[in-house]
Amino acid sequence: MRTARTLSPGHPDRTCDIVAESIMDEYLMRDATTSGRISVMGGRGALFVSGIISTKADFDVGAIITRTAASLGVRGHVEPFVSIDSVPGAFLMEATRSNRPISVVGYATRETEERLPSHLVLSRRIAKRLEDLRQHDPEWFWLEPCFEVSVAEREKGSYEAFINCAHGETEIRQVRDQVQRGLKDHTEPVKLRINEQGTIRTNGLDQDVGASGKSEEPYGSAVSWAGSTIGIDPSNPMKFGNWLARGLAKHALERGEARAVMVQATYFPGDKEPTDLRVRDERGQSLLQEGDGQRMTYAQLSKSLRPALSTNAVHWGFTGEVELPWEH
Repeated sequence: MRTARTLSPGHPDRTCDIVAESIMDEYLMRDATTSGRISVMGGRGALFVSGIISTKADFDVGAIITRTAASLGVRGHVEPFVSIDSVPGAFLMEATRSNRPISVVGYATRETEERLPSHLVLSRRIAKRLEDLRQHDPEWFWLEPCFEVSVAEREKGSYEAFINCAHGETEIRQVRDQVQRGLKDHTEPVKLRINEQGTIRTNGLDQDVGASGKSEEPYGSAVSWAGSTIGIDPSNPMKFGNWLARGLAKHALERGEARAVMVQATYFPGDKEPTDLRVRDERGQSLLQEGDGQRMTYAQLSKSLRPALSTNAVHWGFTGEVELPWEH
């Protein structure tokens, strides 16, 4: 059985992810040489932000936190508690870069147009549809910003979708009926199971707590995922390596006849290019070609860096979103 989980931007964990990336993007916008790591956790009126940063930028981090939280549907006042230490670059390297090699993974499959596993695409499609209805259809006023969609593929082509959503005072039967109708024309055949455990009147950071770096699942359960890219600057191999590995996997898939491609790369401490790189198809055969190593260097990504790139990449995940540069 394969599973995938998609969180709405208003889910506590995803909200913390977006806040962390928004802070890092603000640093990068003001100083492109910024490097560091940001973590966010909290809820119920308080967000705790910690990190270590090497930068020339200086701004009100608390204002970014409250503005971002409000844009994601947090209604109550959010008190930010910020502890981000600014240190020289040499000390930052010691604090944020592991002495162990960093391993990254990329994956692509012909199952869907997005070149992602079908169960993951389905979970995102449902979540995006719900978010679109919530924001643009007055009849969906009851749908709170916090919801999540989990899809299980029990056998080939047989899917179940588990939707948990907060719905205020709207009666649960009405919620289930309206979700069924709203998703009828926007998903392939799938059994919907909506708020199986009953009424959820309110949720999100107003009532719950979350933490950054917990919700990243770029390929669903199809590919094991060891680390998180959240809150890290793009010059760190943990971030740019995983981004570029996805791009290389798609590229290798399109240039041949493979049904699926797995990219695995390892970066030694301080390196911006992989020491080891493997590109294999579903049968384990090597697809590595000349020039693939260059596609995995930070110099390759730096050509495509733009403001708010990390924030854009975290809303629905850094895989499968056509506006992200490594997806081209």
